[in-house]
Amino acid sequence: MAAGAVRAAVEGAGSVKITTRKAPPSRHRRAALPRGRSVAKRRSALYLRAVERCDAALRPRRSAALQGAGGFLHKLGALHCGVGLLALLVSLPPAHAACIGDCNGDAQVVIAELVTAVGITLGTVEAAACRAADRNRDRRVTVDELIASVASALDGCAAPAWHFTDVTDAAGLNYVHGYRDELITDGRLVAGGVAVGDYDGDGWPDLFVVHGDIGPDLLFHNQQDGTFVEVGASAGIVRTGRRGAGPTFADVDGDGWLDLLVLGFDGTPPLLYHNRGDGTFTDVTSASGLAALGDAFSAAFADYDRDGDLDLFVSHWNTVRPVDASTLSLWRNDGTGVFTDVSIASRVGAAIGSREPGAQFIVDYTFTSNFADLDGDGDADLLLAADFGTSRVLRSEGDGTFTDVTSAVISDENGMGAAIGDYDNDGDLDWFVSSIADPNGVSEGFWGTTGNRLYRNNGDGSFADATDAAGVRDGSWGWAATFADFDNDGILDLCQVNGYGPLDDPAVAEFHSDATRLFVGRGDGTFEEDAAAVGAADRGQGRGVAAFDYDRDGDLDLLIANSEQAPRLLRNDGGADHHWLSVALRGGGANSEAIGARVSVRAGGVTQLREIHAGSNYASQDPAEAHFGLGDAVVVDVTVRWPDGATTELPGVAANQLLRIAR
Repeated sequence: MAAGAVRAAVEGAGSVKITTRKAPPSRHRRAALPRGRSVAKRRSALYLRAVERCDAALRPRRSAALQGAGGFLHKLGALHCGVGLLALLVSLPPAHAACIGDCNGDAQVVIAELVTAVGITLGTVEAAACRAADRNRDRRVTVDELIASVASALDGCAAPAWHFTDVTDAAGLNYVHGYRDELITDGRLVAGGVAVGDYDGDGWPDLFVVHGDIGPDLLFHNQQDGTFVEVGASAGIVRTGRRGAGPTFADVDGDGWLDLLVLGFDGTPPLLYHNRGDGTFTDVTSASGLAALGDAFSAAFADYDRDGDLDLFVSHWNTVRPVDASTLSLWRNDGTGVFTDVSIASRVGAAIGSREPGAQFIVDYTFTSNFADLDGDGDADLLLAADFGTSRVLRSEGDGTFTDVTSAVISDENGMGAAIGDYDNDGDLDWFVSSIADPNGVSEGFWGTTGNRLYRNNGDGSFADATDAAGVRDGSWGWAATFADFDNDGILDLCQVNGYGPLDDPAVAEFHSDATRLFVGRGDGTFEEDAAAVGAADRGQGRGVAAFDYDRDGDLDLLIANSEQAPRLLRNDGGADHHWLSVALRGGGANSEAIGARVSVRAGGVTQLREIHAGSNYASQDPAEAHFGLGDAVVVDVTVRWPDGATTELPGVAANQLLRIAR
């Protein structure tokens, strides 16, 4: 049959004219073809003759009036043509670049991927099976898109000058997150995470990852040569059998060294480790006041009461409490690392959870908290991404209390991860919330279907929904997210990890191999999803993500913390082709990393803004540094607004350096 199809497709090309759409301009440099252009042209000519029959067979499908036998003949003819095309390609070497039709993001289009693309065109395979073949993201693969996929296999396409390289094993991150038993709990399905911070003060970012209960959690020390060494035992972090989540580095006692909070679930208590300043940690949980936290999944630190030290918000997803009880969410620091629950006094607890009139209990569905100065008044407001329509915007009143100012604009159905950043460079902080976009538009369970939300700040702390205008709705089953300028062009990009299980549950099979999304900022308020093209489309069960320059080469790398799977460390290659500046602050008091400070850089009439945070992307954190892509600029003016409102102006700062500024 295949031979006959080849003969019919290649030798029997008729007079049908093929009209294809032009591919959109590539944002990447064109790579040289791996073989002579004359050979490529001959293959393209052979390909065009073959696809004439494919177009003729598929054309009847374009008529809505086609029914019954006609539809059957269309499918039969298209399949005949598809087999011919696939057989034609069997002898061809693999492509050498990621492009249209590269379903798994491995930089080549092979026969199996073309089979998938043909199946989507015929309507027998869901479009989610190969998003890379659906060039315009309309949940179908047209004849033109199928043609583009075959062309990719024949000739390759534009290879990105900027891309990511998987260096997980080479960097020494050879662990697998997991659990000892097969009992599936709600907490197990959502937990995980990674913390990034320079715990030993050597200027290089280190990693702490929760391991599951199959072994002790892991502390990876950066060796400054592109590798990490696990030092948990020698550092005093040796607890085994824990179900940990949401690790976060922060200097909670103001001694200048990063301490470490590790949350727990399924009855695992939290741990607060005091950094002794010599590379080792001491468990101070019992003295900290945090031992009664209960199950928790994510944390963020900030000085919400402006007394000079770092306070704490903890997310307790899926926790049921009496309606008049404390939610154990907001904890005030006394300056020495001892915390007191102020959830009720601050009015934060009253805004949390699902509250039905007359109900005796509430359910706290909070996943991710972020402190951010939304209205520019110097106070840390509070953003809560929460499940089942319970995300909240809480405005700080500047007196230790918060007011719920959530509007109808806040419409995410299943808020889980979050990212804070000025994506449109207008001088205020915007809010991205990851949620669930069901590939078939139908909820087979308890989840929503309408996807992510991007809330654009109106400048006064209120929001407008910019999701569709920006093009970031479809993230499948989303988890942690981070804004970062990965290509250093001066425009923030957005990375989101995703996936859901259990992996043996057919009801959620459409989320078992979700690809990481990398929404690349275009500079006009919109994004282009480009993960497969740049080698960042990890299909693991992502829960946490961190963007950080682990090798200090000037561009931001990615660490994806997968649930019950190995992690992925993706080295950014080519991002430093543009200029850049990273800024690390040293506060003058107990807030040693100046959490809550704002850093702005100005060049070429454009001002970029970053705010220094300590968590959370969801169960994960970026380091407390401000990274700026500068494009072609080689000199910038830097402004720091410190947490107490004082400012530092540094004109004429040279690009391409890690700039350290002390209060």
